[in-house]
Amino acid sequence: MSILNNAVDSIILGIEDYQSPDPRRLLSATRNLVAGILLLYKHKLASLSPVGSDEALIKQRVLPVADATGSVTWRGKGTKTVDFQQIRERCESLGISVGWKRIQKIVEHRNDIEHYFTSLIQSDIRSLIADAFILIRDFVRVQLDEDPLHLFGEATWSVLSNVAEVYNKEKKECETNINSIDWRYTQLKDALLEWQCPDCGSGLIDVKITGVDRWKSIFKCRSCGKEHDFEDGAEKAIIEFYAWQNYDSIKHGGDPATILCPNCSHETYDLDENCCILCEESVERECKRCGVDIPPEEIDGDGYCSFCAYNMAKDD
Repeated sequence: MSILNNAVDSIILGIEDYQSPDPRRLLSATRNLVAGILLLYKHKLASLSPVGSDEALIKQRVLPVADATGSVTWRGKGTKTVDFQQIRERCESLGISVGWKRIQKIVEHRNDIEHYFTSLIQSDIRSLIADAFILIRDFVRVQLDEDPLHLFGEATWSVLSNVAEVYNKEKKECETNINSIDWRYTQLKDALLEWQCPDCGSGLIDVKITGVDRWKSIFKCRSCGKEHDFEDGAEKAIIEFYAWQNYDSIKHGGDPATILCPNCSHETYDLDENCCILCEESVERECKRCGVDIPPEEIDGDGYCSFCAYNMAKDD
C-alpha cells in the first residue's frame, strides 16, 4: 500500500474515532490524525526522491553509492524513516511550503492529549481537528495538486470542515476578548492569542472579564475550565510562544529570545526589548567594570560579566 493511501486511511480512521461514542477512541483519533498529516509530507518527499534511490528523501540514513564509472549517487538505507524534525528540515531545504508553526502546535497538542488522556473529552481535540483541516486542505491542494474532497470522501471531509468551522467561531470570540485588554507588549498579546491550555491542549483560552487592567485578568480554558491568573498565564504563554525559536537559535549557536528575569524570576525577559514583558523591569546588559556585552546566560541584574564578578569576589 502506498504512503498516500496510508495517509488517507489514517485521517479517515481518525475522524471515525472522533465520532465514536466510546471516549477511549479519542486518543486513537489524535494519533491517527497527526500520523496521517505526517504521512502526507512523507508521500511528497518520496515522490521527489530520485529514481533508484530507495526513496532516499524519507529515509533516516542516506549513504553515497558509486557506480562502475565512479559517479556518486545517494541512496536510502534501512527501514527507518524520517521523524518530524527531519521532515521539516528536508521540506524547507526543498522549498516545500508548510505551516510549520501550525504543525508544531498540532504535534504538541497530540502529546498533551496523550499525557492527559484519562480526562479526555471530545471538545479537547476540536482545535487539533481545526488545525488539521487547514494543514490538510492547503497541502493536498497546493503540494499534491489533489482535491481533498475527492481524496478523503464527502463524509470525512464534511466532518473536518464542520468541526473546524465551529472551533474557529469560538476561537474568534476568544481573540476578540483577549484583544479588548491592553497587554502593553505585542509579543505578549501574540503569545496569548496562540496559547494552548497546558491541561487539555485546547487553543480556546479566553479571559473571564474583558477590558480590565492586565494584572486583574483571569484566563479560562473554554474546553476544560482551567483558570490561570495573569502572572501564571502570561509566563506559560510566553514560554510556549518562544519555545521553538529559543530551541532553534541555541541549537545553531545563537542567543535565546527570552531568559529568566533577574527581577521577578519568570521566564519572560525579552532580550530584544531588553526588559521583562511581565514586570517591565530592565537590567544592565553591559559590564560596568570591563564594558563587554554580558552574555544572556550571565545576566543576573548586578551588571557584571562572570569574569569580572569572579575577580571582584576574589579581590574581596
